[in-house]
Amino acid sequence: MGGEARRLRILEVVVRFFPYVGGVENTVLHLSRELVAKGHQVRVVCADEPAGGPAEVDGIEVVRLPYRGKIGNTNLSWGLLDALRREEADVIHTHMPTAWFADGAGKVAEEKKIPLVLSYNNDLVGPGIKGVIGAAYNRWFLPRLLRRSTRIVTSNPGYGDFSPHLRPFRAKIEHIPWGVDAKTFSPAPFPQGPERIVGFLALLDRHHRYKGLDELLHALAILKNAGPNSPNGHPIRLRVGGSGEELPRYRALAAELGVADQVDFLGFVPHAELTRFFRACHLFALPSTDGSQEGFGLVLLEAMACGRPVLTTPVVGMARDIDLAEAGLLVPPKDAAALSVALGGLIHDEARLHEIGRRGRELVEERFTWRAIAGRYEALFLEP
Repeated sequence: MGGEARRLRILEVVVRFFPYVGGVENTVLHLSRELVAKGHQVRVVCADEPAGGPAEVDGIEVVRLPYRGKIGNTNLSWGLLDALRREEADVIHTHMPTAWFADGAGKVAEEKKIPLVLSYNNDLVGPGIKGVIGAAYNRWFLPRLLRRSTRIVTSNPGYGDFSPHLRPFRAKIEHIPWGVDAKTFSPAPFPQGPERIVGFLALLDRHHRYKGLDELLHALAILKNAGPNSPNGHPIRLRVGGSGEELPRYRALAAELGVADQVDFLGFVPHAELTRFFRACHLFALPSTDGSQEGFGLVLLEAMACGRPVLTTPVVGMARDIDLAEAGLLVPPKDAAALSVALGGLIHDEARLHEIGRRGRELVEERFTWRAIAGRYEALFLEP
């Protein structure tokens, strides 16, 4: 996409940006910081949510567009196409599954004959009306976006085969994982005290049910019903970070299962508090259930950077690396019984917790710093 190394004008088209906190938003922020540090110009075009965000963030120029309402998780900024047409760029980088912004980026890239790099995190699917809209989009609009894309990046190395929409475009696919700020997310001693703390973090809305909190609560109940909560005298406590309309349902489920006294619902955890959240755990669990919705699993990477072992399922993009590095345990999705066995076997083994946590941190330092990830994106953006 340009041959020799040079200063690129990179246009990031993303539905929201800092100070909004989310997996894609954090990825764009950290990637853009590193690219700016390498001497490239980065401009972000996004919706103005939360309203009144800054026009410049750590050398990244930001154009924030007004919007009226949302469809699913995508803000409807009607001035998007005009805003993109005013920009001058050498490459456009956009993201799925937030349609509208990605499609606008594809249309303008084609008009201007600019290379388009599409980071494809997961398919656009969901329950109810969202699923109906997603199916229509996938049939009529997504193929055009994929054809327009010069390169397609997946964070999950198997997603090109998993997704029926990506299979015809395998030749365009490049696997680049997400990264983590290994300075901010750093190890600390395990918490002291009689309890063993399991952490979970996600948006607690209907769309994110696939993160597996239902299964985790059921696993906790299985352990409780099997006998003493801990053969070593260490009761298990689950700390749930996140907010959303599903929070009352999860509270009710915990009460129904008889584990309400073992679960702390912490509400939204600000980004500045995330390192403290992970360090306060002995183990972090993300038992995701749906490979069509789960992408990389960034919170797993953040927990590993803090030296905490992780418990997850094979559907997350991090699964193969976790398994090969022995940095955590994998259990089948939607299997609360298997989850309870893995959880009960690991959470009380202090030596094993420390060893697996150490391996996770080493894996982060070897492969997943943002400097390393930005270098791979830079090489992709510079492809002839």
